[in-house]
Parts: sequence; structure tokens; C-alpha cells
Amino acid sequence: MEYNWSEKNILIAEDVDVNYRFLEKILQDTGANILRVMDGREAVDFCKKHDEVDLVLMDIQMPGMDGFEASKAIKSIRHDLPIIAQTAHAIEGGREKGLESGCDEYIVKPININKMYATIDKYFSPVA
Repeated sequence: MEYNWSEKNILIAEDVDVNYRFLEKILQDTGANILRVMDGREAVDFCKKHDEVDLVLMDIQMPGMDGFEASKAIKSIRHDLPIIAQTAHAIEGGREKGLESGCDEYIVKPININKMYATIDKYFSPVA
């Protein structure tokens, strides 16, 4: 299935370059505008200043403010902004903690590309 998200801005909060490059590469075929921050604090600040962000891909394991804390802070200012948590570590209770902190979805790495596209598309497709 092909996705056209050329009108969408996706913020990737990811401190590890290789992980960011992977996400950037798989999303480039969708036409989405990809933005990047390196940690949770930057993600919160960016979302405060840029209401054109349509969706956040949030790494959980980041220095300083982790993805759970950042998601909670972002949701307190932009409660309708979809946040998809992604982590290499299947943290015990991580899905529940992610949902409690405001994440709308929780994806464990290695990322299944088709599943990720379908998950993002739920938030970008108009409701029939």
C-alpha cells in the first residue's frame, strides 16, 4: 500500500543517529516532512513552538528527559497530538506506562515497517 503524507509533519524524537536515519529512510517514500529532535526536553519545546507538527515518533530511552516524561508534558499542552512511542527495550509494563504517559501507540523495535505505516495512517486518514 502506498501512503501520501506530503501535507504532514512528523517529529522524530531520537538520540541515536542510526535509528533516526532508519526512520527517516522508511518515511521518505510517504512524502512526509521529517523533523528531528535529540531528546525529550527538545521534543517538548519543539511541540510548544511548532503547532504544525502532526505526529510524534517518540523514542523512550533518551538522555535527560525520557520519552515517557516528554509525552506527558507534550500531551499537557497539545492533548490531541498523536504520539507513537518506540523503543528497543520491551520494558516490563512499558505499553501500559506509555499509554499512561499519553502515548497513543507503543511500537517495539525492530520496527515492522508495514505495521508502523498502518499505525501512523490511523492518525492521518480522515474518518469516514
